[in-house]
Amino acid sequence: MWNVNLLLRAYVKKGSVLEIPLLFLSRFLLFNLIAFLFYILSKRFTPSLETLLVVQGIVAGIFILGFPLMRRFGIAPIDFSPQFFFHHRRFPPGVALGFSLTYCSLPFIALLAFYSLYFKSPFLIFNLYALFVTLPTLILILLPEKVLKVLTFLIPAVPAITGFSLILAIGLFINFTGLSLFVSSLLQEQQPFLLLALILFILGFLTSLGPSTLPFLPVVFGILVTKHSSKRDITLSVIGFSVALLLTHAFVGGIASAGAIVLSEIFRTDIFNLFLAAILLLIALNLLNVLPFSLQVAKLNPFRGAGTGSFLLGVAYTFSLCPSCTSLLLGAIVLSTSTGNLTASVFLMGVYAVGRAIPVFLSGVVVSYLADFLKAHYVHINRLVGTIFLILSGYFFKNFLEVWL
Repeated sequence: MWNVNLLLRAYVKKGSVLEIPLLFLSRFLLFNLIAFLFYILSKRFTPSLETLLVVQGIVAGIFILGFPLMRRFGIAPIDFSPQFFFHHRRFPPGVALGFSLTYCSLPFIALLAFYSLYFKSPFLIFNLYALFVTLPTLILILLPEKVLKVLTFLIPAVPAITGFSLILAIGLFINFTGLSLFVSSLLQEQQPFLLLALILFILGFLTSLGPSTLPFLPVVFGILVTKHSSKRDITLSVIGFSVALLLTHAFVGGIASAGAIVLSEIFRTDIFNLFLAAILLLIALNLLNVLPFSLQVAKLNPFRGAGTGSFLLGVAYTFSLCPSCTSLLLGAIVLSTSTGNLTASVFLMGVYAVGRAIPVFLSGVVVSYLADFLKAHYVHINRLVGTIFLILSGYFFKNFLEVWL
C-alpha cells in the first residue's frame, strides 16, 4: 500500500491531478458497497458489547503479534486489488489504490463491521473510515522529500501502534463502577481458585486501562526512549519494570493475608506521590537542558543494566497509582485474601500484576519498532519526553497535595 501511495504521489507530481478525484470516487464507492452489505445484516443481527470488546482485543492481538510474526516467517497474505482480479489490465493509480484492500487493513475493517452492526450506522462508520484513510494519501502528495524520508522510519511501527491503540480504547467502554460491584458480589460465596486467578488477571489488565492509569504509560515510553536504542535493551527495560510490578503486588498480597499491617496503612501513598513527582521533575529538567549537570534515569538506581534501571520506577508506579485505582486494586486484594492462605494470596496478586503489566509490555513492543526512528531523532524525542515528564510531575504533586490539604 505504501508503494502504491508513492506511485500516486509521483503521478500527481507529474501533472496527473485527475488521479485525486479517481481515488476519492473509487474508495468511497468501495466502502459504500461494504456498508450496504452490513446495513442489510444489521437488520438481523446486533452484537453485544462484550462481543465487540472481544473482537477488538483479537484484532489488536493480530496487529501487535500476528503481523510481525508473518513478516518474520515470510508469510504474505494476498491483497485484494484490481490487479489481483484482472492481471492483464493496467489501472490508473487512483483507481488501483481506491479499490485496494490490503491484508493488513482487513482485520480493522472486520472490527469496523462489528461497530457498524452495534451502532446500527454502517454508512456513517465506513464513510468516515474512507475519509480517514484517504486524507493521509492527499497529505503525502504535498509533503516534501525530507518529511517523506522521516515517515519511512515509522511504517514498520504502524501495525503495533494500531494494535496498542485498540487495546487502550477498550478502557473507554468499561464501566468501572459496575466492575467494582461485580467484584463485591464475588465475595458472597467461596470461588474456585482457578476462577479467582482468571478474575484477578482480568482485573489487573483492566486496571491499566483505567482513565487514571493511562496517563502514566507515557512514562514507560519515556524510560524506553531516553535510555535505550536497541531492541534487546528495550525488552530488558520492560521486563525490569514488569518484575517490579510482580514483586510489589505479591508483597502487598502477602502482607494483607498475614494481617501484619492494616490495609489503610499500606495505601498511605502521599509520600510515594511526592517522591515520584520529584524524580520526574529532575528528569524533565535534565531532558529539557535546564539543569547544568548530566542526570540519567539509570543513575537513580544503585545497580546497572537495562533491566534494573527501570525497577525502582516500577515499584513507585505500583504505589503511586493506588489512590486512582483503589476500587479494583482493593477488590483484587480482598479476593486474593479470601482464600485464607498466604501462599495463594501472594500467587493471586502476582497474577493480578501480570495482567496489569501487559499494557506496559505492549508499550515496549511498540517502542521496539520505533528504535531506528528514535535514534535518528533523539534530540527532539528528548524534548517531547521531557515535556511529558514535566506534566506528569505536576500530576503526581497534585495527588500529594490532595492528601495533605
